[in-house]
Amino acid sequence: MDYLPIFITGTDGSGKTTLTEWLKEHLENQGTSVQIVWSRYNNLFSKPLLAATRLTGHNYYEKHDGHLFGYHDFQKLSLFRKIYTLLQSIDVNIATRRNILRHLCPGQMLICERGPWDTLADVMLDTGNMNLHKTLTGKRFVTSVQEKFKVFFISRSRENIIKTRPELEYDRSLTEKIRIYHCLAEAFGWEIIENNGSLSSTKDQLIHSLSLRETTGEAG
Repeated sequence: MDYLPIFITGTDGSGKTTLTEWLKEHLENQGTSVQIVWSRYNNLFSKPLLAATRLTGHNYYEKHDGHLFGYHDFQKLSLFRKIYTLLQSIDVNIATRRNILRHLCPGQMLICERGPWDTLADVMLDTGNMNLHKTLTGKRFVTSVQEKFKVFFISRSRENIIKTRPELEYDRSLTEKIRIYHCLAEAFGWEIIENNGSLSSTKDQLIHSLSLRETTGEAG
């Protein structure tokens, strides 16, 4: 069976990496060639702005029990937010072409664990602009992949995330990140994979959704 390329997205601790690696092994056992790609934190034109906000204290890290958590508090920097968002939209498209689209090839399944959808969620969090995905600039983050890929959103509650990743209890942004991903899932019609039960149940959901999509000829 030839599978169309997919994104597996969601917050840290939702189970993306575990499911991505398992899906690769599962499909390869069925004779499908699979490649996993990862594309995030691609700061090119926006890097000088991030360096400047490090100096002003709006871009900083906190350390808890040996774990670093980074924060971008750009919500009150009105002009900066607009420039930063625009430059991030440029950066993410460069990275998408370099890290993702060039790997598309016939006869191979491409799985993207991180990509422009995650960057869009990050910028929404950084700037506090919860309507960014509705704007022309926000839509530019994902224009190059929206019609080519299907997105699978791994949904996991904060409580269950912390059970498997206890260090994330210190992440002050976790609840807001979860809310943003759910907002994007609803807005863009992502396939939601619930990962709040057993891992085997989650795997079954993923395979069923992927197989159903191919059977019905859905292109995402």
